[in-house]
Amino acid sequence: MWIKKPQKTDFRFRWSIYIVLLAVLMFTAARLALYETCRPVFAVLSPQEVRSAFLNGLRFDLSCIALFLGPFILLLNLPVNSRRWAKWLLYIISLVMLVLAGVLAADLVYFPSVTRHMTQEIVQFFHNWDTIVSYISGPLLWPLIGLLAVFVVAVLFIRYKIKTRFAPDFGSPLAEGGKLLLIIVLMLLGVRGHFGAGKALGAADVYNYAHSAAAAALTTNGVFTAYHVGYKGHVETDNPYPPEQAVLIARELLFSPDETASDAHYPLMRSKEAPSSLKDINIVIVLLKGWHPRFVDSLSGGSYGVTPVFDEIVANGVTFNNAYASGKHSILGFASILAGVPPVPGLPVFGYGVEMASLSPVPKNFSDAGYYTLFVQAAKSSEWHLGALASFLGMKDSFGGEDLPELLSYKDKAPLGYDYEALLFAADKIKNREEKNFFATVFTGITQEPFASTLPQFNKYSGDDWDSGFKNALAYADWSIGEFLNKAKEDGWFDNTIFIFVADHTTGAKTDSLYDQFRIPLVMYAPKILPAIRRNITVSQLDLAPTIYALTGINVPYTAFGRNIFDNSREAQRFAFVSEGANIGLITPKGAIRHDGRQIIGVETLQDDFDASSEAEKLQALDKAAYTLLKENRWFEHE
Repeated sequence: MWIKKPQKTDFRFRWSIYIVLLAVLMFTAARLALYETCRPVFAVLSPQEVRSAFLNGLRFDLSCIALFLGPFILLLNLPVNSRRWAKWLLYIISLVMLVLAGVLAADLVYFPSVTRHMTQEIVQFFHNWDTIVSYISGPLLWPLIGLLAVFVVAVLFIRYKIKTRFAPDFGSPLAEGGKLLLIIVLMLLGVRGHFGAGKALGAADVYNYAHSAAAAALTTNGVFTAYHVGYKGHVETDNPYPPEQAVLIARELLFSPDETASDAHYPLMRSKEAPSSLKDINIVIVLLKGWHPRFVDSLSGGSYGVTPVFDEIVANGVTFNNAYASGKHSILGFASILAGVPPVPGLPVFGYGVEMASLSPVPKNFSDAGYYTLFVQAAKSSEWHLGALASFLGMKDSFGGEDLPELLSYKDKAPLGYDYEALLFAADKIKNREEKNFFATVFTGITQEPFASTLPQFNKYSGDDWDSGFKNALAYADWSIGEFLNKAKEDGWFDNTIFIFVADHTTGAKTDSLYDQFRIPLVMYAPKILPAIRRNITVSQLDLAPTIYALTGINVPYTAFGRNIFDNSREAQRFAFVSEGANIGLITPKGAIRHDGRQIIGVETLQDDFDASSEAEKLQALDKAAYTLLKENRWFEHE
């Protein structure tokens, strides 16, 4: 029986259409998966807003498809008489599709922790291979195995089709030229996202189609936000507030009554007339990796039972019930606390450029005052470059996970190291110091996902969900803090030390509310120095630098984007300035607002007299003042 051989055709243009449709389907599936897995975040959206997010989201999806796949589709359709040309370009297109799918999968893992897409993190992520490996071997393992399997199948399929069914077949020069022109026009339209004049589609343009942070998150995608921030090193902003007026408002909001501006060219640099009067007080900052108050029974009223040590600290310390992080990333909390620098959209991430402005770091001022300054992190020093940055900010000694001997036999390898080892190592360094007083910061790491199983006694929850993993890690972290405090008592430096327990950022928030997204534990624990009290004032990580100077009696000119927590004047006007990628926010006792630099994109009202418009002006002024002075290097004057 005669079998007809399959007819060979030139299917490149037809396949190009299939590739684009497949990519659109992939992005839409990722958006649908995000919507289903993070329902509580998107519960505030109406059905119409959800439909709008899916429809307008195609603009941002097609922008990514045109940008990353368009050039290869154009090359594929060139009139080149070569099977190899077509085969290898299809291989490359498959590889690009694999990478895009991988980023979307990583974003789906990342988004639930911070309820936003990847932005600044992409700038730092690829400089931290330990973190990459921990994620690949953890929550991303099976998705990546699946994607690799699909890629292998795609390559074999392409190879078979090119060999058995493909033959170059070109039409007239006019037809071929028209085909290429159509591809180019569609590419440009896809990247730009519109027909009119103006810039191509950017991260901030999402608010032309979405009117809340939740709607914006559903409209955009992780590939788009990661590329636009990673490529530029910062997010685009457009805050039209007049800089001179912004600086005046910022100074009024940030200065305490006994502080004055030191220099007109550096308008936020402040000082007091009285000279330094150093007190015999040490400072230890314990940066708690990703702690959220809702898991701490004494802060939430819960009954998780994993923080008995911290509950005792809360009972006997100065506890701030309304404390907030300035951002959603470790490096932002680090910069806010130790350098007094806020995260400002439009500027590079701290550690990638903004730190090159003249700053007045807290560690340097303590070193200059004769203190022993120490930074220890559970993770390796290369993690977010914190080891080098700590030294840059004036820490005399800086150590990372590679310097810490493992003291206990743990079940799993922790991606960011062990809290017990970091805290005990810091205690030993403090004990053996030469200087009388010290300023130390210890950055914990065990509460970073993927969560590691530490010791059997801390496996209090048997579930394999995120909450169970975090609570088990938190139980170990809490015990480690207790051992650290016991060591301080044994070595004789507990009584004259103020321990400041503060999270770098929060994780595990359940709602889109700014109050939930940024709220962190903040407790100052010094039973022999500070009387126990719980305070309801609104405070921020950025308030710690002025507070620490006041507590220790160090009086030097400095610039910080906060106000002494113990300054009781204008308590009702206190606020927390926060940043979440392209957006900024202001949290106050009466309400909170989200802002994209141009307009309000979300309002939360706690009291009827909350004036969102007035707070928006305040927020824009703060943002513009910080942006202007850091960009123009007028933050602080060095001698």
